[in-house]
Amino acid sequence: MITYFVRKITTSLKVTEIIRESPDTFTFKFKALDNIKWKPGSHTHFMSSNLRKGNKLNIRLMRKLSIMTHPSENEIGFTTRIRNNSSEFKKSLYNLKINDEIRCFKPVNNFKDLNFNKPIVLISMGVGIATFRPIVLEYLANSTTNSFITNINIDRVDSFIYDKEFKNFPNNIVKNCFVKNRDDLYKEIKATFSNKENIYYIVGSTDFNKAISKYLLNNQISKNSILFDKRKS
Repeated sequence: MITYFVRKITTSLKVTEIIRESPDTFTFKFKALDNIKWKPGSHTHFMSSNLRKGNKLNIRLMRKLSIMTHPSENEIGFTTRIRNNSSEFKKSLYNLKINDEIRCFKPVNNFKDLNFNKPIVLISMGVGIATFRPIVLEYLANSTTNSFITNINIDRVDSFIYDKEFKNFPNNIVKNCFVKNRDDLYKEIKATFSNKENIYYIVGSTDFNKAISKYLLNNQISKNSILFDKRKS
C-alpha cells in the first residue's frame, strides 16, 4: 500500500545524460516532464528506484538533492559525489545507465524572491555550487545595470565543479573565486564587504553555514542580507 501511494505522488524520470565531472563527481540529467515545476535554487527528493517489477519502497534509496538545471533547459538534473564508501543510494546511482528510470517528488525552494536589482554573493562548499548554477542563469537572463555576481566556491579537490562553464559567463557580471582552504575563502568574502548592497546566499553543511553566518554578522553584514538554502531548525 505504501509503495503504491509513493508511486502515485512521485514522477518517473528517464536518464538522458550522465556526466563525469571528476573522478568521484557525477551529474545526472533527466527529461523534465510537464508536471514537474521548479524555480532556480530548488531542491527535490530523488529516489533511485523506479518502484517497478515488484520493487518496494526503500527509504535508503531516497535523498534530497539540489536541482542543478534551469527550468528553461527542459531537463532536471543533479550533481553528487560518489565515493568508495558511499551510501546505498549513491551506489545505486553509480549503476544507472541511459534510459534507466528513477523517481522524484516535492520540489522545494528556500531562496524565494530573487532580487535582480542588487549585487549578490554566492558562497558554496563543494557540490553546493549545484544550487547556484540555475540561479546564475536566471540572474543573467534578468540582469540590470546594478547586476553583479560574486561566486565563491571552496573545494579541496583538484578540479572544481562547472569550472569551465562558470568562467565563460560574462566577466563584467560574474566574478568567480574558486578556493581550496578557509583562509582564502574568508579573504574572498572580505573583499565583498566594500559593497553594502550585497545579498549573500550560502549553501553548505550546517557547520559551514553557521561559520559563514557568524563571520558575516561579525563584519556588520545585516541578518536580512544573509540567506540560506537550509531552513533553521
